[in-house]
Amino acid sequence: MSWATIRRALGHRFVAVPLALAVVVVAWNVYIAFNDHGIIEGEVTDRTGAPVIGATVVFFERNFIYYEEKQRAVTDAKGRYRFTDIKTHIGQLEARTDDGARSARRQLRLWFRSQDTEVAPLVVETPRS
Repeated sequence: MSWATIRRALGHRFVAVPLALAVVVVAWNVYIAFNDHGIIEGEVTDRTGAPVIGATVVFFERNFIYYEEKQRAVTDAKGRYRFTDIKTHIGQLEARTDDGARSARRQLRLWFRSQDTEVAPLVVETPRS
C-alpha cells in the first residue's frame, strides 16, 4: 500500500470524521483527568475592590427542588477562599460578613462534576437600612 493510498483513505469523510471525533473525545477526557479535583476558589472584595478578610463563603448544592448549604469557607488575609471535594456541577456561592454585608448569590454551572474552577470575585455590599 503506497503513501498516496493511505493519505487518500485518511482524507475520506467516512474515515476523517470518526478520527476527528475520536481525537476530540480523547482530548476532552485528558482535560477532565487533570481538572477533576472538585476545587472551587476565588476571592471576596468590597465595592472598591479591596479584599474582605474573615468573610464566610457558603456553597449551596442544588438538589431536586432547591439549593441546600453544603460547605462553608472563611476568607484569608488576601480575601481568598477555597472549597475542596465539590462533587457536583451546579451550585451557588454567597459571601457574608459579620457586620451583615453580603454578596448576591452567584450561580455556578460547571461542564462536568468535580471540575476545578476559579470564580470571579464575590462583591459584598453593606445592607441598606
